[in-house]
Amino acid sequence: MRVTSRTILLTVFLVLVFSVRAHSGISEKPQIPVEARKAAALARARAPKKPAADVASREPRDRDKIMGKNGYCIDCHREKTPGIFEEWVLSSHARLGIGCNDCHGAYQSDKDSFLHAGRFYVRTVVSPLRCGRCHQEVIKGFAKTAHAKALTNLEEMSADDPRYPLIEPYKESDFSACRACHGGRILIGEDRRPTPSTWPNSGAGRINPDKSPGNCGICHGRHRFATASARRPEACLLCHDGRMYPEGEIYARSLHGLAYRDAGNRHNLERPYFYCDATRNTAPTCALCHLNGAGVGLVTTHNPAERLARRLTHPQSPERAGQSALWSNMTAVCEQCHAGSVIKRFFSAADAELKRYQTEEVEPALARFGKLLNRKKGRKRQAILAEYADFLAKTKTYRLNLYMGHPGRTER
Repeated sequence: MRVTSRTILLTVFLVLVFSVRAHSGISEKPQIPVEARKAAALARARAPKKPAADVASREPRDRDKIMGKNGYCIDCHREKTPGIFEEWVLSSHARLGIGCNDCHGAYQSDKDSFLHAGRFYVRTVVSPLRCGRCHQEVIKGFAKTAHAKALTNLEEMSADDPRYPLIEPYKESDFSACRACHGGRILIGEDRRPTPSTWPNSGAGRINPDKSPGNCGICHGRHRFATASARRPEACLLCHDGRMYPEGEIYARSLHGLAYRDAGNRHNLERPYFYCDATRNTAPTCALCHLNGAGVGLVTTHNPAERLARRLTHPQSPERAGQSALWSNMTAVCEQCHAGSVIKRFFSAADAELKRYQTEEVEPALARFGKLLNRKKGRKRQAILAEYADFLAKTKTYRLNLYMGHPGRTER
Protein backbone atom coordinates (compact mmCIF):
# COMPACT_ATOMS: atom_id res chain seq x y z
CA MET A 1 0.00 0.00 0.00
CA ARG A 2 1.40 3.30 -1.04
CA VAL A 3 1.51 5.94 1.67
CA THR A 4 1.37 9.46 0.43
CA SER A 5 2.81 12.50 2.15
CA ARG A 6 -0.68 13.83 2.55
CA THR A 7 -1.71 10.76 4.53
CA ILE A 8 1.34 11.05 6.78
CA LEU A 9 0.64 14.68 7.58
CA LEU A 10 -2.99 13.91 8.38
CA THR A 11 -1.98 11.07 10.73
CA VAL A 12 0.52 13.24 12.61
CA PHE A 13 -2.08 15.98 12.97
CA LEU A 14 -4.65 13.60 14.48
CA VAL A 15 -2.11 12.11 16.94
CA LEU A 16 -1.17 15.55 18.18
CA VAL A 17 -4.77 16.60 18.68
CA PHE A 18 -5.73 13.53 20.69
CA SER A 19 -2.56 13.62 22.82
CA VAL A 20 -3.16 17.23 23.75
CA ARG A 21 -6.74 16.52 24.72
CA ALA A 22 -5.74 13.50 26.76
CA HIS A 23 -3.00 15.41 28.53
CA SER A 24 -5.37 18.25 29.30
CA GLY A 25 -7.99 15.93 30.80
CA ILE A 26 -5.51 14.25 33.12
CA SER A 27 -3.50 17.20 34.47
CA GLU A 28 -5.98 20.03 34.54
CA LYS A 29 -6.84 21.14 38.08
CA PRO A 30 -9.32 23.68 39.38
CA GLN A 31 -7.82 27.11 39.98
CA ILE A 32 -7.46 28.33 43.66
CA PRO A 33 -9.24 31.67 44.11
CA VAL A 34 -7.00 34.65 44.73
CA GLU A 35 -8.76 35.42 48.04
CA ALA A 36 -8.05 31.90 49.34
CA ARG A 37 -4.35 32.18 48.47
CA LYS A 38 -4.13 35.51 50.30
CA ALA A 39 -5.88 34.08 53.36
CA ALA A 40 -3.48 31.12 53.48
CA ALA A 41 -0.44 33.41 53.22
CA LEU A 42 -1.79 35.59 56.04
CA ALA A 43 -2.38 32.54 58.24
CA ARG A 44 1.20 31.36 57.67
CA ALA A 45 2.51 34.79 58.60
CA ARG A 46 0.52 34.83 61.84
CA ALA A 47 1.34 31.26 62.87
CA PRO A 48 3.39 30.96 66.10
CA LYS A 49 7.08 30.87 65.44
CA LYS A 50 9.10 27.88 66.56
CA PRO A 51 10.45 28.52 70.10
CA ALA A 52 14.06 29.49 70.26
CA ALA A 53 16.56 27.04 71.66
CA ASP A 54 16.85 27.01 75.46
CA VAL A 55 20.37 28.38 75.29
CA ALA A 56 19.13 31.46 73.45
CA SER A 57 16.83 32.39 76.33
CA ARG A 58 19.71 32.81 78.73
CA GLU A 59 20.34 36.40 77.65
CA PRO A 60 17.84 39.19 77.03
CA ARG A 61 17.09 39.53 73.34
CA ASP A 62 15.85 43.07 73.75
CA ARG A 63 18.82 45.36 74.37
CA ASP A 64 16.55 47.98 75.95
CA LYS A 65 16.32 45.73 78.97
CA ILE A 66 19.89 46.43 79.92
CA MET A 67 20.08 50.15 79.27
CA GLY A 68 20.99 52.68 81.95
CA LYS A 69 22.07 51.57 85.43
CA ASN A 70 20.62 48.11 84.93
CA GLY A 71 23.21 47.61 82.21
CA TYR A 72 26.05 48.12 84.70
CA CYS A 73 24.46 45.59 87.08
CA ILE A 74 24.01 42.99 84.36
CA ASP A 75 27.46 43.37 82.85
CA CYS A 76 28.98 42.65 86.27
CA HIS A 77 26.60 40.07 87.72
CA ARG A 78 26.56 38.05 84.52
CA GLU A 79 30.16 37.17 85.33
CA LYS A 80 30.32 37.29 89.15
CA THR A 81 26.93 35.78 90.05
CA PRO A 82 25.77 33.89 86.94
CA GLY A 83 23.17 31.96 88.94
CA ILE A 84 21.38 35.12 90.04
CA PHE A 85 21.71 36.55 86.55
CA GLU A 86 20.11 33.45 85.05
CA GLU A 87 17.23 33.55 87.54
CA TRP A 88 16.54 37.14 86.53
CA VAL A 89 16.79 36.41 82.80
CA LEU A 90 14.15 33.68 83.14
CA SER A 91 11.80 35.94 85.08
CA SER A 92 8.82 37.94 83.86
CA HIS A 93 10.63 41.01 85.22
CA ALA A 94 13.34 40.56 82.58
CA ARG A 95 10.76 40.13 79.83
CA LEU A 96 9.18 43.42 80.90
CA GLY A 97 12.50 45.25 81.11
CA ILE A 98 12.64 45.48 84.92
CA GLY A 99 16.22 45.13 86.12
CA CYS A 100 18.33 45.12 89.27
CA ASN A 101 18.31 48.87 89.79
CA ASP A 102 14.52 49.07 89.56
CA CYS A 103 14.26 47.01 92.75
CA HIS A 104 17.53 47.65 94.58
CA GLY A 105 18.23 51.21 93.43
CA ALA A 106 18.17 53.98 96.05
CA TYR A 107 18.92 57.65 96.60
CA GLN A 108 21.92 58.80 98.58
CA SER A 109 19.55 60.43 101.07
CA ASP A 110 17.91 57.08 101.93
CA LYS A 111 19.05 55.85 105.34
CA ASP A 112 19.54 52.30 104.09
CA SER A 113 21.45 53.18 100.90
CA PHE A 114 25.16 52.73 100.27
CA LEU A 115 27.53 53.28 97.36
CA HIS A 116 27.86 50.11 95.31
CA ALA A 117 30.65 49.30 92.84
CA GLY A 118 31.76 52.92 93.15
CA ARG A 119 29.00 53.99 90.75
CA PHE A 120 25.54 54.26 92.30
CA TYR A 121 23.54 53.86 95.50
CA VAL A 122 21.60 50.70 96.26
CA ARG A 123 19.78 49.12 99.21
CA THR A 124 19.97 45.52 100.35
CA VAL A 125 16.38 45.03 101.50
CA VAL A 126 13.60 45.13 98.91
CA SER A 127 10.34 45.76 100.76
CA PRO A 128 6.71 45.33 99.66
CA LEU A 129 6.51 49.10 99.23
CA ARG A 130 9.02 48.83 96.40
CA CYS A 131 7.03 45.95 94.86
CA GLY A 132 3.89 48.06 95.29
CA ARG A 133 5.08 50.59 92.73
CA CYS A 134 3.87 48.09 90.13
CA HIS A 135 1.75 45.63 92.13
CA GLN A 136 -0.37 48.20 93.94
CA GLU A 137 -3.56 46.21 94.54
CA VAL A 138 -1.63 43.09 95.53
CA ILE A 139 0.35 44.92 98.20
CA LYS A 140 -2.74 46.68 99.55
CA GLY A 141 -4.41 43.32 100.04
CA PHE A 142 -1.31 41.64 101.42
CA ALA A 143 -0.76 44.36 104.04
CA LYS A 144 -4.04 43.32 105.74
CA THR A 145 -3.16 39.65 106.05
CA ALA A 146 -1.93 37.61 108.99
CA HIS A 147 1.22 36.93 106.95
CA ALA A 148 2.11 40.64 106.84
CA LYS A 149 1.22 40.95 110.54
CA ALA A 150 2.98 37.76 111.61
CA LEU A 151 5.44 39.65 113.83
CA THR A 152 3.20 42.45 115.10
CA ASN A 153 0.50 39.94 116.03
CA LEU A 154 3.01 38.32 118.39
CA GLU A 155 4.18 41.64 119.78
CA GLU A 156 0.65 42.92 120.38
CA MET A 157 -0.96 39.75 121.74
CA SER A 158 -2.89 40.54 124.93
CA ALA A 159 -2.40 38.68 128.19
CA ASP A 160 -5.96 37.30 128.12
CA ASP A 161 -5.32 35.42 124.87
CA PRO A 162 -5.14 31.65 125.57
CA ARG A 163 -1.92 31.47 123.54
CA TYR A 164 -0.16 34.22 125.51
CA PRO A 165 1.53 31.91 128.08
CA LEU A 166 3.38 30.20 125.22
CA ILE A 167 4.73 33.33 123.56
CA GLU A 168 5.48 35.32 126.73
CA PRO A 169 8.95 33.75 127.23
CA TYR A 170 10.00 35.03 123.80
CA LYS A 171 9.13 38.67 124.45
CA GLU A 172 12.40 39.50 126.20
CA SER A 173 14.42 38.52 123.11
CA ASP A 174 12.05 40.37 120.75
CA PHE A 175 10.91 37.03 119.36
CA SER A 176 14.30 36.35 117.79
CA ALA A 177 13.63 32.59 117.93
CA CYS A 178 10.49 33.13 115.82
CA ARG A 179 12.22 35.20 113.15
CA ALA A 180 12.53 32.47 110.50
CA CYS A 181 8.77 32.41 109.91
CA HIS A 182 7.32 35.45 111.69
CA GLY A 183 10.17 37.78 110.78
CA GLY A 184 11.95 40.42 112.84
CA ARG A 185 12.70 44.13 112.80
CA ILE A 186 15.53 44.94 110.41
CA LEU A 187 17.91 47.54 111.81
CA ILE A 188 20.40 49.61 109.80
CA GLY A 189 23.95 50.02 111.09
CA GLU A 190 26.42 52.88 110.77
CA ASP A 191 27.59 51.49 107.42
CA ARG A 192 23.98 51.96 106.19
CA ARG A 193 23.59 48.22 105.74
CA PRO A 194 21.35 45.85 107.76
CA THR A 195 22.99 44.81 111.02
CA PRO A 196 24.27 41.21 111.26
CA SER A 197 21.91 40.51 114.16
CA THR A 198 18.83 41.41 112.12
CA TRP A 199 19.82 40.27 108.60
CA PRO A 200 19.35 37.91 106.78
CA ASN A 201 15.68 38.08 107.66
CA SER A 202 13.21 36.20 105.48
CA GLY A 203 10.16 36.00 107.76
CA ALA A 204 6.72 36.72 106.31
CA GLY A 205 5.99 39.56 108.74
CA ARG A 206 9.38 41.21 109.06
CA ILE A 207 9.46 44.99 109.57
CA ASN A 208 11.59 46.52 106.83
CA PRO A 209 13.83 49.61 107.11
CA ASP A 210 11.09 51.69 105.44
CA LYS A 211 8.69 50.55 108.24
CA SER A 212 6.56 48.47 105.89
CA PRO A 213 5.63 44.95 107.05
CA GLY A 214 6.06 41.80 105.01
CA ASN A 215 8.30 39.97 102.61
CA CYS A 216 7.18 38.95 99.11
CA GLY A 217 10.26 36.80 98.58
CA ILE A 218 9.31 34.22 101.23
CA CYS A 219 6.65 32.82 98.87
CA HIS A 220 7.81 33.93 95.42
CA GLY A 221 11.55 33.47 95.85
CA ARG A 222 14.17 36.02 94.93
CA HIS A 223 15.31 37.35 91.56
CA ARG A 224 13.04 35.07 89.53
CA PHE A 225 9.93 35.90 91.61
CA ALA A 226 8.02 33.11 89.91
CA THR A 227 4.29 32.74 90.36
CA ALA A 228 4.76 28.98 90.18
CA SER A 229 7.02 29.07 93.26
CA ALA A 230 4.21 30.47 95.41
CA ARG A 231 1.72 27.97 94.00
CA ARG A 232 3.66 24.95 95.21
CA PRO A 233 2.65 23.47 98.59
CA GLU A 234 6.34 23.35 99.42
CA ALA A 235 6.35 27.15 99.67
CA CYS A 236 3.74 27.00 102.45
CA LEU A 237 5.56 24.13 104.16
CA LEU A 238 8.48 26.45 104.87
CA CYS A 239 6.49 27.70 107.87
CA HIS A 240 3.28 25.68 108.14
CA ASP A 241 5.00 22.57 109.41
CA GLY A 242 5.81 21.07 112.78
CA ARG A 243 3.93 20.39 116.02
CA MET A 244 2.49 23.88 116.48
CA TYR A 245 1.87 24.48 112.77
CA PRO A 246 0.55 21.15 111.46
CA GLU A 247 -1.32 22.43 108.38
CA GLY A 248 1.37 21.34 105.93
CA GLU A 249 1.63 17.79 107.22
CA ILE A 250 -2.15 17.43 107.37
CA TYR A 251 -2.39 18.51 103.73
CA ALA A 252 0.43 16.20 102.67
CA ARG A 253 -1.38 13.19 104.19
CA SER A 254 -4.81 14.17 102.90
CA LEU A 255 -6.46 13.00 99.67
CA HIS A 256 -5.68 16.42 98.20
CA GLY A 257 -2.01 15.99 99.01
CA LEU A 258 -2.03 12.50 97.57
CA ALA A 259 -3.55 13.80 94.33
CA TYR A 260 -0.80 16.42 94.12
CA ARG A 261 1.94 13.83 94.55
CA ASP A 262 0.33 11.46 92.05
CA ALA A 263 0.30 14.20 89.42
CA GLY A 264 4.09 14.24 89.57
CA ASN A 265 5.59 16.52 86.95
CA ARG A 266 2.28 17.01 85.13
CA HIS A 267 1.53 20.22 87.02
CA ASN A 268 1.45 23.38 84.97
CA LEU A 269 1.94 25.91 87.72
CA GLU A 270 3.21 28.51 85.27
CA ARG A 271 -0.22 28.79 83.67
CA PRO A 272 -1.47 32.39 84.01
CA TYR A 273 -4.61 33.46 85.82
CA PHE A 274 -6.83 30.49 86.68
CA TYR A 275 -3.91 28.07 86.66
CA CYS A 276 -5.51 25.22 88.53
CA ASP A 277 -9.24 25.17 87.96
CA ALA A 278 -10.80 21.71 87.87
CA THR A 279 -11.12 21.69 84.09
CA ARG A 280 -7.34 21.67 83.76
CA ASN A 281 -5.87 20.19 86.94
CA THR A 282 -7.28 17.77 89.50
CA ALA A 283 -4.51 18.16 92.07
CA PRO A 284 -5.46 20.95 94.51
CA THR A 285 -2.72 22.86 96.29
CA CYS A 286 -2.76 25.30 99.21
CA ALA A 287 -2.81 28.20 96.74
CA LEU A 288 -5.73 26.79 94.76
CA CYS A 289 -8.04 26.63 97.77
CA HIS A 290 -6.88 29.76 99.60
CA LEU A 291 -5.69 32.17 96.91
CA ASN A 292 -6.75 31.23 93.39
CA GLY A 293 -9.68 32.94 91.71
CA ALA A 294 -10.86 30.11 89.47
CA GLY A 295 -14.13 29.49 91.33
CA VAL A 296 -17.38 31.15 90.31
CA GLY A 297 -17.58 34.64 91.79
CA LEU A 298 -14.01 34.53 93.14
CA VAL A 299 -10.98 36.68 92.38
CA THR A 300 -7.34 35.83 92.98
CA THR A 301 -6.24 37.09 96.39
CA HIS A 302 -3.12 37.28 98.54
CA ASN A 303 -5.13 36.88 101.76
CA PRO A 304 -5.51 33.18 102.65
CA ALA A 305 -8.18 34.00 105.24
CA GLU A 306 -10.70 35.37 102.72
CA ARG A 307 -12.26 31.91 102.47
CA LEU A 308 -12.05 30.85 106.13
CA ALA A 309 -15.22 31.29 108.18
CA ARG A 310 -13.49 30.38 111.48
CA ARG A 311 -10.06 30.85 113.02
CA LEU A 312 -9.37 27.17 113.48
CA THR A 313 -5.79 27.82 114.60
CA HIS A 314 -7.07 29.76 117.64
CA PRO A 315 -7.85 27.61 120.72
CA GLN A 316 -11.38 29.04 120.97
CA SER A 317 -12.05 28.81 117.20
CA PRO A 318 -13.94 32.12 116.97
CA GLU A 319 -16.05 33.04 113.97
CA ARG A 320 -14.68 35.62 111.56
CA ALA A 321 -16.60 38.74 110.61
CA GLY A 322 -18.78 38.12 107.56
CA GLN A 323 -18.84 34.39 108.16
CA SER A 324 -21.59 33.69 105.63
CA ALA A 325 -19.72 35.34 102.75
CA LEU A 326 -16.48 33.62 103.71
CA TRP A 327 -18.20 30.24 103.78
CA SER A 328 -19.64 30.94 100.32
CA ASN A 329 -16.17 31.77 99.04
CA MET A 330 -14.75 28.42 100.15
CA THR A 331 -17.80 26.59 98.82
CA ALA A 332 -17.16 28.14 95.39
CA VAL A 333 -13.67 26.67 95.51
CA CYS A 334 -14.92 23.19 96.43
CA GLU A 335 -17.64 23.24 93.76
CA GLN A 336 -14.99 23.11 91.04
CA CYS A 337 -14.56 19.42 91.86
CA HIS A 338 -17.34 18.35 94.24
CA ALA A 339 -21.14 18.31 94.07
CA GLY A 340 -22.95 20.92 96.16
CA SER A 341 -24.77 18.26 98.20
CA VAL A 342 -21.46 16.57 99.11
CA ILE A 343 -19.92 19.88 100.17
CA LYS A 344 -22.92 20.74 102.36
CA ARG A 345 -22.84 17.38 104.14
CA PHE A 346 -19.09 17.61 104.66
CA PHE A 347 -19.15 21.08 106.23
CA SER A 348 -22.29 20.35 108.26
CA ALA A 349 -20.66 17.30 109.82
CA ALA A 350 -17.43 19.18 110.50
CA ASP A 351 -19.28 22.15 112.06
CA ALA A 352 -21.32 19.87 114.33
CA GLU A 353 -18.27 17.98 115.56
CA LEU A 354 -16.33 21.21 116.06
CA LYS A 355 -19.11 22.61 118.24
CA ARG A 356 -19.20 19.44 120.35
CA TYR A 357 -15.42 19.24 120.63
CA GLN A 358 -14.98 22.86 121.69
CA THR A 359 -17.84 22.76 124.20
CA GLU A 360 -17.16 19.40 125.81
CA GLU A 361 -13.38 19.12 125.66
CA VAL A 362 -11.53 22.31 124.77
CA GLU A 363 -13.30 25.01 126.81
CA PRO A 364 -13.21 23.08 130.15
CA ALA A 365 -9.52 22.29 129.62
CA LEU A 366 -8.68 25.92 128.79
CA ALA A 367 -10.33 27.03 132.04
CA ARG A 368 -8.46 24.40 134.04
CA PHE A 369 -5.06 25.26 132.55
CA GLY A 370 -5.75 28.97 133.07
CA LYS A 371 -6.22 28.47 136.80
CA LEU A 372 -3.17 26.24 137.13
CA LEU A 373 -0.88 28.64 135.27
CA ASN A 374 -2.03 31.54 137.44
CA ARG A 375 -1.31 29.65 140.69
CA LYS A 376 1.91 27.79 139.98
CA LYS A 377 5.39 29.28 139.90
CA GLY A 378 8.87 28.17 138.97
CA ARG A 379 9.45 24.60 137.84
CA LYS A 380 5.89 23.52 138.50
CA ARG A 381 4.62 26.23 136.20
CA GLN A 382 7.13 25.19 133.53
CA ALA A 383 5.90 21.61 133.71
CA ILE A 384 2.28 22.74 133.34
CA LEU A 385 3.26 25.06 130.50
CA ALA A 386 4.79 22.13 128.61
CA GLU A 387 1.60 20.13 129.13
CA TYR A 388 -0.46 23.11 128.01
CA ALA A 389 1.60 23.51 124.83
CA ASP A 390 1.00 19.85 124.00
CA PHE A 391 -2.73 20.30 124.61
CA LEU A 392 -2.93 23.34 122.30
CA ALA A 393 -1.00 21.54 119.56
CA LYS A 394 -3.26 18.48 119.67
CA THR A 395 -6.51 20.44 119.73
CA LYS A 396 -5.37 22.60 116.80
CA THR A 397 -4.53 19.46 114.85
CA TYR A 398 -7.94 17.97 115.65
CA ARG A 399 -9.79 21.06 114.40
CA LEU A 400 -7.77 21.31 111.21
CA ASN A 401 -8.23 17.61 110.48
CA LEU A 402 -12.00 18.06 110.65
CA TYR A 403 -11.89 20.34 107.60
CA MET A 404 -8.86 19.28 105.57
CA GLY A 405 -7.55 15.91 106.66
CA HIS A 406 -8.70 12.90 108.63
CA PRO A 407 -11.46 13.74 111.17
CA GLY A 408 -10.83 12.50 114.67
CA ARG A 409 -7.05 12.77 114.67
CA THR A 410 -5.09 14.75 117.24
CA GLU A 411 -1.80 13.76 115.62
CA ARG A 412 -0.81 14.74 112.11
